[in-house]
Amino acid sequence: MDIFDQAMAIEEEGRAFYQKLADEASDKGAVYIFSWLADQEKKHYAVFRKMKTSGAAAVGKSADLKGVRGIFAHWKDTQARLDVKENQVDLYLRALDVEEKSVRLYEDAAHAADDDGQRTAFLRIAAEEKAHRQIMENMIEFVSKPETWAENAEFGYRGEDYYL
Repeated sequence: MDIFDQAMAIEEEGRAFYQKLADEASDKGAVYIFSWLADQEKKHYAVFRKMKTSGAAAVGKSADLKGVRGIFAHWKDTQARLDVKENQVDLYLRALDVEEKSVRLYEDAAHAADDDGQRTAFLRIAAEEKAHRQIMENMIEFVSKPETWAENAEFGYRGEDYYL
């Protein structure tokens, strides 16, 4: 299996997984976040498919995270609690693992790429996958420690835009 087939398989797995989470979510904000993530994975799949068939593909401007940031801010401001099943954190951890795997794969592929356009595409998508990873880290923290997250999220410095 070549790098493009691997990348497309990862992106399709992520899209299907996030869509399932969106379909099962009861909170409108969670539905938005998971639907947005599914859509991003679908876009990445299309880029890799085009790279496989024509050798090059343009990766558009990085996705706008304003909507996602707004949901986290709303949850923090209202001290909302998501109604999650006990095993939901395990699902989020699985998603986090997929994001980690994709970041490593795309960064390795960028370093091995001979074509500058492909190298740039792999690095841009890796950066977007890092943003997805950050979203999943926030979701895990929010659902596993809602009281701490709502009260202390702004006090522990974790870098710019850690809490989307």
